[in-house]
Amino acid sequence: MSYIVLSFSDGETAVTLGDNYRYFTTPIDLTVVYMTCSTNVDDAGLTIDLNDDGTVAIAAVDAATKATPGRWRSTHVGGANAPVKIAAGSVCSLDANAAAANSAAHVEIWALVGTAVG
Repeated sequence: MSYIVLSFSDGETAVTLGDNYRYFTTPIDLTVVYMTCSTNVDDAGLTIDLNDDGTVAIAAVDAATKATPGRWRSTHVGGANAPVKIAAGSVCSLDANAAAANSAAHVEIWALVGTAVG
């Protein structure tokens, strides 16, 4: 299988990340199979959501510990979650839940191009 990886790094001094801190669209259908999140400092309680057209598609990926990236895995990569389809043209966003000021978030979303079945 060939994957594409969407990579986002956000945050800066004196800024607190929150709901919908990053928006993006995709011109093609994607099937999300893996998401990993980390932060630049330990940030107790920090989790990241992926939203698809305003609805949470992947919820609360743990990003609280700098040295231990959180991950969400679909059945395609040995996890227990169903893969998530993102339709072409969807407006996607990322939420940082319980983020402290000065935390930066790094998120990678691994996807298959098109709609992959189970």
